[in-house]
Amino acid sequence: MEIHKHPEINAGVLLSGALTVISEKNDTLYLKKGDPIVELVNTWHYGENEGDIPAEIIVFYAGIEGIPITVLKH
Repeated sequence: MEIHKHPEINAGVLLSGALTVISEKNDTLYLKKGDPIVELVNTWHYGENEGDIPAEIIVFYAGIEGIPITVLKH
């Protein structure tokens, strides 16, 4: 589990498994296979896969070339 944020918007679909996304304020989003996802922008969060099936996501980022799409919190 690594707390991170995304400076640019991104969206995708959870292709398999299940995913729990938790913000630094403990807001929680539960996702299952087939659910759309629009990730948090400029908000610290992390994701957990609490199931046995790997969580696979197809994600599209709307960013600027050369700028990181993910920033880790140290």
